[in-house]
Amino acid sequence: MQNFLHYLTFPYLLQGCITALGLLFGALAGGLLIGFVLALAADARWFWLRYPVRAYIYVIRGTPQLLQLILLFNVLPQAGITLAPFVSALLALTINETAFCAEIIRGGIRSVNRDQRIAAQAFGFSALTELGYVVVPQGLRAIIPALGNEAVGLLKSTSLASVVGVSELTLRSQTIVSQNFEFLPVLLASGVMYIVLSAVIAAIQNWCERNVGTGRRVRRGAHAEHGLEDPGPVARMAPVETKGDLTMPQLEIDKVRVSYGSKQVLKDVSLSVAPGEVVALLGKSGSGKSTLLKTILALNPLEAGSIRIEGRSLTSTATGSPMPRRRLAKARADARIGMVFQNFALFDHLSALDNAASIPVRVQHVPRIEASRRARIALLKVGLKDFAGHMPHELSGGQQQRVGIARALASDPRVILFDEPTSALDPELVGEVDETIRRLARTGITMLLSTHDIDFAASVADRIVFLHDGRIIEQGTPDILRAPKTPEFAAFLRHPEDEAADAKPLPPAMLEAAR
Repeated sequence: MQNFLHYLTFPYLLQGCITALGLLFGALAGGLLIGFVLALAADARWFWLRYPVRAYIYVIRGTPQLLQLILLFNVLPQAGITLAPFVSALLALTINETAFCAEIIRGGIRSVNRDQRIAAQAFGFSALTELGYVVVPQGLRAIIPALGNEAVGLLKSTSLASVVGVSELTLRSQTIVSQNFEFLPVLLASGVMYIVLSAVIAAIQNWCERNVGTGRRVRRGAHAEHGLEDPGPVARMAPVETKGDLTMPQLEIDKVRVSYGSKQVLKDVSLSVAPGEVVALLGKSGSGKSTLLKTILALNPLEAGSIRIEGRSLTSTATGSPMPRRRLAKARADARIGMVFQNFALFDHLSALDNAASIPVRVQHVPRIEASRRARIALLKVGLKDFAGHMPHELSGGQQQRVGIARALASDPRVILFDEPTSALDPELVGEVDETIRRLARTGITMLLSTHDIDFAASVADRIVFLHDGRIIEQGTPDILRAPKTPEFAAFLRHPEDEAADAKPLPPAMLEAAR
């Protein structure tokens, strides 16, 4: 026991620990930085970038680390590059880690709910903002446990550096044993040192799991809630001041055609929405209602036609050419179109307040204090003043959808689009969302909503538009619900429950766009 304690604090072995830690942190840092870039490249749209990166990852993961270390140590001198043993080992370990870290990070990125990524794109988040504000914070929840396991494995792999003469902990233990033959105390002391270092890594991992990317409730500025008095139901939904040219349509859709592969989903759809008008889209599942809303935000590529917001095109440049992908985020941000999604698409790692403030802060670059004020007013309007600090998972479905409405309101939108806002809710929660939308409609804000609830559409809309098989078949005031002119509309009104729009997987074109 005395010899064991002696070797446990032996400076020669402790110096070996420091060398092992140097290899660990150096290789892990390099692996993370390069691996992050490789992870993005491995899922890039361009095949000429994606395939070589995936081939590199496959080769590195498929060959033994010891073989990589020996090859690198012996090949570089033949090319006239001479490196110290420590640097050679660090380089070899880093190269190996790039492949494993890339796969860990790629898995974390893919674990993020795709609806949230599409929502971020719809709101005008740039690719970098989407990555840094939505994807990475949530991906960390999947990345951190796997990365902790990888770090422990890398710590043990540092012992391989001894084959190229790096005097790390394992080699120093072997050196002592070869001199005094005290196998048990020396190797036990070495093993305990590895266990202690692994425990430190585990402690860091546990701390990160509790504090990083977990969506902890944030109550920044909670004291400000007391300064925002409830002005009553009328002021909560005060009329919106209509701006701009009232003679110009707020939203103009002209002969739009959209296809998913060989299937044409929208067929020469034309629709004009006046300022302050509320238009309800009715139709069976697959009629093109949700596709039309997403096409307005340029989430679907147009085959033909145009979409204009207050006379400005969201789908083409001033010269008439298709809007380049790199300019779509700015075009969406400038259009100021709010969107409320069928499945809420709230950012899971943010509180209700931060969700509502996300567009003003990240897209419109409003100062955080002003954005927070906007968000609190929006939450007040939807009746969630006391839920500002709650996380999405702490809210009911109806409350989550009202936070989604508040998020759209806080962006000061010209138009708000509602994509089946109640179809994902339990029946007992539908009423609170419907009433919120009704009160919002009375404020004079321009709204375009898709729904399968005929009674709700009749109570909230100025105009009803019926889509069938990708075409607008009939439209008019809510009176057309009592006297349909086409057999398709009459059939839908007789059996709306059979035609209710169910939540469906996103089409392949949209899945590719969200990557």
